[in-house]
Amino acid sequence: MTHEETKMIMRTAVPLAREMKGDWNIRMSMALKSVMIDHYFTKTLSKQVIQFLLAKGVSYRRICKHYGVYRHQLNGLLK
Repeated sequence: MTHEETKMIMRTAVPLAREMKGDWNIRMSMALKSVMIDHYFTKTLSKQVIQFLLAKGVSYRRICKHYGVYRHQLNGLLK
């Protein structure tokens, strides 16, 4: 991830965290996770993107629905 992408993600996450209620650290981590997932969904489908999304807790079903592929096709990319 480039420096410009990181700055863009933080500029999006901070206002989102300010809208939430509760502890700042928890709000910021939730907002940052959400913005990062949205950012990676804009990228093309690749092994690294799939691994990152799965590590962040995104389900196979959501990835398949977003990219319009079947699960066996995702598993084929991960091998």
